[in-house]
Amino acid sequence: MRTGLRHIERALLALLSAVTVLSCGCAETTQNDKLVSVSIADSLFFTASTAAAKVREGEDLTVTLDMRTGYEFVSCDYGDYRAETEANGDVKLTLCNITAPSRVTVTSRLREVDAQRESATCSITYDYNGGSADGEKSRTVDYTLSQHLRPNTWNGQGLERLGCTLLGWNTRSDGSGEHIGLGSRVTVGDGQSVTLYAEWAEWLPERDFLIRTYPDGTAAVTGYRGTGDAEMFVIPAEIDGYKITEIAGSFTTNIPCGRLTSRSLVLPDGILSIGGGAFINSAFEEIYFFDNLENIADAAFTYNLTTYHINAACPPHYQAVNNSTYYADCVDRLITSGDKKRIIFFAGCSFAYGVNSAMAQAAVGDEYAVCNLGVNGDINGAFQMEVILNYISEGDILVHTPEVMSAPQLMSSFYLDGRAFIMCEGNYDLLSIPDFSDCDLIFRAYMHYVTIRENEEECSYSDGRAEDFNIYGDFICSRPYEEAGEAERDESLSGDAYNFAPEMLTEEGVAKLAAYYSEAEAKGATVCFSYSPINGSSATAVPVGEAGAAFDKRLRELFAPYGYAPISDYKDYIMAGRYFYDSDYHLNELGAIFRTERLLADLQAAGVITLIK
Repeated sequence: MRTGLRHIERALLALLSAVTVLSCGCAETTQNDKLVSVSIADSLFFTASTAAAKVREGEDLTVTLDMRTGYEFVSCDYGDYRAETEANGDVKLTLCNITAPSRVTVTSRLREVDAQRESATCSITYDYNGGSADGEKSRTVDYTLSQHLRPNTWNGQGLERLGCTLLGWNTRSDGSGEHIGLGSRVTVGDGQSVTLYAEWAEWLPERDFLIRTYPDGTAAVTGYRGTGDAEMFVIPAEIDGYKITEIAGSFTTNIPCGRLTSRSLVLPDGILSIGGGAFINSAFEEIYFFDNLENIADAAFTYNLTTYHINAACPPHYQAVNNSTYYADCVDRLITSGDKKRIIFFAGCSFAYGVNSAMAQAAVGDEYAVCNLGVNGDINGAFQMEVILNYISEGDILVHTPEVMSAPQLMSSFYLDGRAFIMCEGNYDLLSIPDFSDCDLIFRAYMHYVTIRENEEECSYSDGRAEDFNIYGDFICSRPYEEAGEAERDESLSGDAYNFAPEMLTEEGVAKLAAYYSEAEAKGATVCFSYSPINGSSATAVPVGEAGAAFDKRLRELFAPYGYAPISDYKDYIMAGRYFYDSDYHLNELGAIFRTERLLADLQAAGVITLIK
């Protein structure tokens, strides 16, 4: 019986043990089957492969974040995670040991792109070509370029040759090569050297000039009694030992030859003043003068000259402080990328702020060099366009998106002021490219420049704006997009001041644009007209959409006779206020990316480019 009882006890113990084990197993299974909800907060900066999921308690969840072009993962607010960035920019985000419901917010930021220029070194040997300075016949200058792609030449102060004015530098000793104005830029490759030769213009005979002398040893030329038919009319820097500082208003009055028929006028360094009517009886087409000229009367010439060559005698004043000076650097990229096809973005500052050129460059690959020429839409657009056309060539794509309230960009105004000279202060030679024969404001604009230049301290050509612009020409100062409170930011940043302006589209202006486009096409380039961005949240007198429709209709009607039309739908570029920065046409960083995506898609749809997948 005892044996039997022990058997029963053992059986009962075994049964109890089995029940206990089964009970524990059931508890474990129940615990492992507990599901926990996890979600990833929506963001414009990425798309999550799994926006919401349920996972077993204690397990991990891996989500792929497809990052928007230009943005990168920074962190998330889940305590225990791993983030791995893949070659294509996607991020594998693993949330570890999930034990409680979680809504995870991911922080992203604009990716820093290394689009700053690297320092380059080069040297220039200045051959004085018959002149001398400090007893020397030449000098070699080494340059380290961190702000600019091309070096500014020496302005030749102190370099002299008897009876001659230094006209500039030339790549050939006989003057048949490329002319470079004093202080203007020349192309020299990294680690390379070049020799430039002084270019001299011989003075006309001193006896042909009448002068009025002053006690300080200076003089004004008051009359002329020569033939006046030399190809270059070169006024002497000194006459009878007096330094010439003034051209009197009487200079060409009652001259024996009746009229100066020379094509080119050369003023010596040191001319400070030119009186009204000084060149009333002349036929000059181009002029060479120095930027220390202090005063020139509006009526000094009674007609418009075609070409203006400016030599630097003064140090620059704006290189370190004014964003418009970056225009010369943008053109430098256009010049130095001439061995490739270029995609040239041209407008005003809506392109400086409103395109991500690094993104565009990545999208088209090495076949093209992207150049952003958008600097300031209020500065005469005709001269900017003519500079671009001077360098445009076969296979280039000119993308023109004029600001819709910019009369200068729409070619309905050709007003010129001192800002054009600020744009070209780093390379005055750019001002010798346009044909200014239909502009009667060039000397008034120069005088405006001289006046406002006094408000800035002298600086150096080694200064620049590279901290605010990348190599493409994009404005890169921080303009972050804030996801919080999006709707509250959908408002105007310029009041009711900015809207489509169909009244600025004139027959004459569109004809001028069409002529420029035709010239670009004649050189083998493709021209595309698109729309600049505008804030659709503005409470303008005429709703933005309504004004846009009127603008688009009129533009298409005026373009039709010339065979042009926009490649874009204007509505795609009416964007919410949240995408703008400090005005209704300056985009923030995300806005610039959205606009770039749309513009690239338009260019591809037009068959102009093929995007790299």
